[in-house]
Amino acid sequence: MEKAKESKKITLRDRKKAQPKAVIYFSEAEKETIKRTVAMTLDAPQTNIFFYTAQALGLNPLLNEIAAITYKTKQPDGTYEKKMSIQVMRDGFLTIAHRSGKFAGLESGITMSEDGKTIINGWAKVYHRDFKYPVYQEADFSEYTTDRNPLWTSKPKTMIKKVAESMALRKAFNVNGVYAPEEMDKEITLESVAPKVLEVPNGDAPATPEQIATVKALLPEDEAPDKKLTKQQAAEKIQELSKKK
Repeated sequence: MEKAKESKKITLRDRKKAQPKAVIYFSEAEKETIKRTVAMTLDAPQTNIFFYTAQALGLNPLLNEIAAITYKTKQPDGTYEKKMSIQVMRDGFLTIAHRSGKFAGLESGITMSEDGKTIINGWAKVYHRDFKYPVYQEADFSEYTTDRNPLWTSKPKTMIKKVAESMALRKAFNVNGVYAPEEMDKEITLESVAPKVLEVPNGDAPATPEQIATVKALLPEDEAPDKKLTKQQAAEKIQELSKKK
């Protein structure tokens, strides 16, 4: 009996990949919805990796906690290679932190130049119940700001704070191998910044019960889904609602 218990223990390596109490499982209907919406630019191997990572971290792509985007890198021969970046939203990192039962608070802010005209950096402190001191992280504004994303122009203070918060949360709760979108804006050129929903086969047919159930789960509690939606309309509605979550 003792040996059987021993074999079920989670190793340290497993804990680094999947936070305690984190694992989430998707039904086949949910997987199909994710493939047609937030993971529509991924190929089959990339999709499998994305599902594994989302499940291991206990984050739901349909709730905008985790996403996967594709981008192209230029090769020495002049061709372009398609790559994937799995990104966790700042709120996704907060989900991991709260679920751990060890999260004790978050402070963040920005440092300005003496004349108050230039942003120097964003900073964040994450308090962990098992740590004597908070985890502190700074993000240099010049290393992250980019004109590729208009939010860095319209909301620069918010963006650099998100970078620092994500970095501090990731470090405090041992989340490896994923980054926040704000951290990657300067590093990669997206293949498709806002991909449209792929054309759904037999899209004019009535939406499936699984699609209606997914729409219902994403809507506010007091709002009922339109049961007259077509498959195509339901897929587009799911993508729209997923971005708002």
